[in-house]
Amino acid sequence: MSIDSVAELIDKHEIRSVKIGGADLDGVFRGKRVSAEQFLAAADGDGFPQCDVVFGWDIRDEVIGDLPFSNWDTGFADVIMKPDLDTFAIVPWEDDAASCVCDFHTEDGEPLELSPRQVLKRVVAAANAAGYAPKMSAELEVRFFLEDQHTLREKGFGDLTPLNPGDNCYSIHHATLDEPLIGHITHMLDEYGIPVESYNREHGAGMYEIVLRYADAITAADRTMLYKSAAKEIAGQAGAVPTFMAKYSDDVDGCGGHIHQSLWSKDGETPLFGDESRPHGVSELLDRYLAGLLATVPDFMPLYAPNINSYKRYVPLTWAPTNLTWGFENRTTTMRVIGGRASAARIENRVPGADINPYLAFAATLAGGLHGIENNLEPPPPLKGSAYDNKDAQPLPASLPEALAAFKASELPRQYFGDAFVDQYTAFREWEIAKHRLAVTDWERHRYFEMV
Repeated sequence: MSIDSVAELIDKHEIRSVKIGGADLDGVFRGKRVSAEQFLAAADGDGFPQCDVVFGWDIRDEVIGDLPFSNWDTGFADVIMKPDLDTFAIVPWEDDAASCVCDFHTEDGEPLELSPRQVLKRVVAAANAAGYAPKMSAELEVRFFLEDQHTLREKGFGDLTPLNPGDNCYSIHHATLDEPLIGHITHMLDEYGIPVESYNREHGAGMYEIVLRYADAITAADRTMLYKSAAKEIAGQAGAVPTFMAKYSDDVDGCGGHIHQSLWSKDGETPLFGDESRPHGVSELLDRYLAGLLATVPDFMPLYAPNINSYKRYVPLTWAPTNLTWGFENRTTTMRVIGGRASAARIENRVPGADINPYLAFAATLAGGLHGIENNLEPPPPLKGSAYDNKDAQPLPASLPEALAAFKASELPRQYFGDAFVDQYTAFREWEIAKHRLAVTDWERHRYFEMV
């Protein structure tokens, strides 16, 4: 989109302010609002300064201070946000507002290599160089509660009132009761330029799955980040809050963030994962990609499961994977292969939870697939039956410390994501582990308070 086309939209919709920003290392949409006039003046030129602390604090905005990039010694200088005008969109749930996703650059004008969108761009460029156009979509499960910012804190983020109290999975009439909120969110997303393919009640109180239409990998990641932010904004206007935590409570199923993916010809016109002459209608290219995905899950796990809480989701018989397996149309495995029509052939990576940074999870799954293709890997035989009964398959990493140790020991993250990102992200996750190690939890108080 040209700056002139953007100016026409701003004039037509009488836009007053534009929300500009990008994903931090946790995937949170961070940035600022600028006036429409200021946006037009700088969007196509020098861009907008932004304190680099957006990459230097944790998810609770506590400054870490000694990360390789963004620290006290460098004084938290500016990075530059350069809007990607193709992402400019009118915000339909706000008056006079628009938004635009930005790429982060250094003050010298170079792309900031450790920024999540740039990490994904790096892997997509490798796919393009190999002759492929990756397409992806995310299925995020989410829980809605009838709370607000004040009641969340008054209740200590516990004993919350769900939007819908029963499990009621796939129940049409229960979903209809929630339609004033959920339907409104999906309608707003469609108007915002984030097409929703379907949505349904999931297996849990107030739990939904909202499926976004597939797109090229970068657009799909942009949409996923914007969807998570938009859902919080729109729900807040209706007196509700969503959570994309991987595991909200120990007595409920977790929230998945499954990634559907396929490779197409470089021009994006021809799907390459289908071959109706082969069993299940999937191509040899899909086999190689699948083998790479399975082989690299341990190396890339901190990008699929970035938080301490992420690993609480991997519990048998809760629809979450627990080991490195794959199967055709098998929802107990780590990788589910969907065959049939050539245009629909794809892989569903079921490892990620809804707490993913979409840029990093998409980068990891694409890098894994490329690794399989580049090294001509072959997948093991598909699993039939329940993966939970398979005692021979390698288990998924059980904790963030275990996953981070494998990430640090592997050469693959540096090969695909670059040294700057790996150094920053490793230190970032080590901070998270240290914070958790010092925390005294409700579980500990309930278990030990009286009896020790």
